[in-house]
Amino acid sequence: MLKYLSTLILGVSCLIAGPSFAADRDVKFSLDFISLGRHAPWYVALGKGYYKEEGLNVSILPSKGTADAIRSVATGTTEFGFIDIPSLVAAGSNASNVKIVAVNYQKPPYCIFSLNPGANIDTPAKLVNLELGSSSASFVPKIWAAFMEMKGIDSKTMKVVNIDGAARVPMLAAHKIATIDTFIMSEPSIRRAVPDAKTVCLFAGDFGLEIYSNSIGVQEEFMKKNPDVVKKFVRASLRGWKEAFANPEEAAKIELQYVKALDPQIVVDEINILRRVALSDDVSKYGLGYVSAERMKNTVDFINKNIDVSGDKLTAEQIYAPGFLPEPPILP
Repeated sequence: MLKYLSTLILGVSCLIAGPSFAADRDVKFSLDFISLGRHAPWYVALGKGYYKEEGLNVSILPSKGTADAIRSVATGTTEFGFIDIPSLVAAGSNASNVKIVAVNYQKPPYCIFSLNPGANIDTPAKLVNLELGSSSASFVPKIWAAFMEMKGIDSKTMKVVNIDGAARVPMLAAHKIATIDTFIMSEPSIRRAVPDAKTVCLFAGDFGLEIYSNSIGVQEEFMKKNPDVVKKFVRASLRGWKEAFANPEEAAKIELQYVKALDPQIVVDEINILRRVALSDDVSKYGLGYVSAERMKNTVDFINKNIDVSGDKLTAEQIYAPGFLPEPPILP
């Protein structure tokens, strides 16, 4: 009997202390906006259990915009965020504790949409005397102004018309404004809103604007205390990106399990458009999330030069924390 009790106690002790029963680590991830089709890769990583395989219990949270996502990570409300690097640079020293560990958008998603018949802005040369439906409170028109100067076009000929983000597509569809600025992933929704005309996108990333954009950001203190957790989150996330590109229809079904209001076809369309932003020669060679130190420096320098920065300006070395990408790399 005594031998039996000793064996039982030992077995219970192993169950309590055994590593297979360790609880998953809870972490929160803030999107750069409400959940849209472009965010499907994160839900693929969640739905397929990639985070669970790494011992992570991840909550994906919507936000009011990229500034909200940056603030969420900077204050520690969330451990990770989908951080737009130009916005991070523009935040200056106010966001100096947010570090980029992987780049998802190898090209900036900025696009000027017009219609054909209509303004039909399909080359940079047609940006002369541009009337752009945007917001003077946003720095995106300033990026377009810098892009125009880069192309030898007088940016002073551009007129920015203040239009709320939600009203831009309806005004373009009603031909009340000739052009609007929004992300390239909005193209499927714009096509549906304007069935009687061809949607034309002037995608800055195809015309030499080689700067990074949305990336995985993490709070510096959390990163230093939990480097393994950061590596696990990055690895699982990039697996989700790989799988979403490989199977867009399945990715849409997975995301709709979490965000039921989305249109599955628009999700698929946005994933396919996302390829133009996320896939590059560098990614094909070095893997998803790849960061070139030179391009990171060019990105930071471009924003510091052309955008009003809050507080002290940040450097590429202050923003990017190397060493967190998977080995071997996750190729698309």
